Amino acid sequence: MDTNSRNLRWARKAKLLLVAFALLFLQSSLLISAEATDSVHIVYMGDKTYQNPETTKRYHHKMLSSLLGSKEAAKNSILYSYKHGFSGFAARLTKSQAEAIAKFPGVVSVIPNGIHKLHTTRSWDFIGIHHSSSKTAFTDSNLGEGTIIGVIDTGIWPESASFNDEAMGKIPSRWKGVCQVGEHFNSTNCNKKIIGARWFMKGITEQTKKLLQGNNTQEYLSARDAIGHGTHTASTAAGYFVGNANYRGLASGVARGGAPLAHLAIYKACWDFPIGDCTDADILKAFDKAIHDGVDVLTVSLGFSIPLFSYVDQRDTIAIGSFHATATGLTVVCSAGNSGPVSQTITNTAPWIITVAAATIDRAFPAAITLGNNRSLWGQSIDTGKHSLGSVGLTYSERIALDPSDNLAKDCQSGSLNATMAAGKIVVCFSLSDQQDIVSASLTVKEAGGVGLIYAQYDEDGLNHCGFFPCVKVDYEVGTQILTYIRRARFPTASLSFPKTVIGKWISPRVASFSARGPSSMSPTVLKPDIAAPGVDILAAFPPKGTTKRINQFAFLSGTSMSCPHVAGIAALIKSKHPTWSPAAIRSALVTTASQTGTDGSTISEEGSTHKAADPFDIGGGHVNPIKAMDPGLIYDLATEDYIQFLCSMGHSSASINKVVKTRTSCKKEKHQALNLNLPSISVPNLKRSITVMRTVTNVGNITAVYKALVKVPYGINLRVEPQILRFSSDTRVLTFNVSFRSTQKLHGDYRFGSLTWTDGKHFVRIPIILRTRQFE
Repeated sequence: MDTNSRNLRWARKAKLLLVAFALLFLQSSLLISAEATDSVHIVYMGDKTYQNPETTKRYHHKMLSSLLGSKEAAKNSILYSYKHGFSGFAARLTKSQAEAIAKFPGVVSVIPNGIHKLHTTRSWDFIGIHHSSSKTAFTDSNLGEGTIIGVIDTGIWPESASFNDEAMGKIPSRWKGVCQVGEHFNSTNCNKKIIGARWFMKGITEQTKKLLQGNNTQEYLSARDAIGHGTHTASTAAGYFVGNANYRGLASGVARGGAPLAHLAIYKACWDFPIGDCTDADILKAFDKAIHDGVDVLTVSLGFSIPLFSYVDQRDTIAIGSFHATATGLTVVCSAGNSGPVSQTITNTAPWIITVAAATIDRAFPAAITLGNNRSLWGQSIDTGKHSLGSVGLTYSERIALDPSDNLAKDCQSGSLNATMAAGKIVVCFSLSDQQDIVSASLTVKEAGGVGLIYAQYDEDGLNHCGFFPCVKVDYEVGTQILTYIRRARFPTASLSFPKTVIGKWISPRVASFSARGPSSMSPTVLKPDIAAPGVDILAAFPPKGTTKRINQFAFLSGTSMSCPHVAGIAALIKSKHPTWSPAAIRSALVTTASQTGTDGSTISEEGSTHKAADPFDIGGGHVNPIKAMDPGLIYDLATEDYIQFLCSMGHSSASINKVVKTRTSCKKEKHQALNLNLPSISVPNLKRSITVMRTVTNVGNITAVYKALVKVPYGINLRVEPQILRFSSDTRVLTFNVSFRSTQKLHGDYRFGSLTWTDGKHFVRIPIILRTRQFE
């Protein structure tokens, strides 16, 4: 028995040892497998060491060959060589290889390839650009003629009438770009309007490429736009005049971009695939090529989410790419993001970027809801299906729940409705969470046999189309009134009218509810956003479905993605009139001339939870005023060295900054360095007792102008401007002034707002002031 028992124990031990060895072997194999798996990494090397791009490229290949052991291995590994605006490359590397090359001389950092999201007409009339009128300031700007707007986005639909080149001038001689061919896109798709097109997808993994080429997407492996986002933004910035533009009969009129005679350069870096939109490697290459090609203005409607990276952290490819672009004189305009109305959600906050918030315009699409008791209520819709249904049954979704024990039917979650009870009726649904929207609810109602949808939700800007299924959006107040009628009526009925276009009857602009808000979580001394522009229900060019023929297709989209190209178009107009102005000068002209007043004469409000008056964290300097921006009077200018010293003030060492800019940087130890960055705003996030901030202005107006200071003082602050009068002459074009603040508060406070305006009687050069008192540390 003892022997048998001992043998049994040894047998069990042997089994356990075998299992342990097997697990160790499996773990070892998995580690080896993981190590052997390569992925795309970006090897960032800062500013260029060599001026010749080919020399830079050879240097990259030599470095990679040294790491991998052969030229052939390096050739197979490398995806992009960044060699125009900055130096670096994207390559497939294992984890250990990435760690090894990070130690090579000249390498600033090695980062994995990240994936980022897009920030997804009448608007130009609304902000004062009437190109058909010879009485505007835009006769001097030549409608943007001679400027080149680059668009980093999802590509373009070249057949759209917005991109015809009949009235376009010659392609600028400085242009170095190409028309890259690909799937359903050849050299004839470029013209004098679309002067160049490139596409970048090497940053996308092999797995994702298969998804792109599979049955789940209509994507094109070329600069052709399958999503529509890039076509929409490009035509908003620089589309040519198109008569009778409309969306299924709504918003009919002449469509055009802000700079209709500007040329377009397309950089497709964003794609239609499930796990994301745009990769770091592709975004950086798009910036690199735009710098090389000779672009004047870049519109970039994409970004990151909170938390933000440092501006010298190479994971923020937009900050890095735009820094190098701005250093060459290229103006970069970015969207603020769509995470509003929550504060501190704004993205693209680097001080060299023009960051744009979204606002409404004075156009609406009301649709009448007539109840069985002959009472009419109003909602909004852009769906042109069979709204004129006549009077049909009306019901509340909770009443026809498939399972009354859950709440899924309240906001019409998929499969939650009883088809027998929904058939032939208009269904009222109430939005309960961010997980449901009007489009998804309409599909649920349609699948259940319903004939229409009334969707009650929090007052959120922007209309979505439900195909040809009639759906009307109402707020909770109207939704509750309809629900009260349903509960009282024995046989409730309703009819839905066809939506119509109404202009000039709504107070506007209002800051869009979705528009991301400041202050910047990375650098609160830099006011973001800079400016607001139209971004709600914007009509612009859009790809038609199922054909590549020249069809005048247009669509409504909302987002800071739409406000961004509005400002890019205006920046091109300013650049056309003032070709020597720096990106900072163009930003200053936009911010200091912006409006804070709505169409009713009151202060612009914001569509958030409170509907309060908009403050600088909502709209920056205000709502863009392109006519005044052409002649700002004074500008607050900046050079690359100023941005470098700003980076020093954020605690970055000279050594770390040197790696990015590849010039010998000496960080100056000046007091309040970040606060003295010459921005067209003053933001003091930590005022303890008193502080003095310096600004410098350059006269670009009347040579002998005299400007006086007008101040709106924030509550709880004593403010003094010295000097209070600025006198300019032919010998004195640049003057400096100081603004001193002293807190009268003894309590820990929140942000307060004011402004400083310099005026010569003709120009009103206004900058916002933002202060927060800090009495507790």
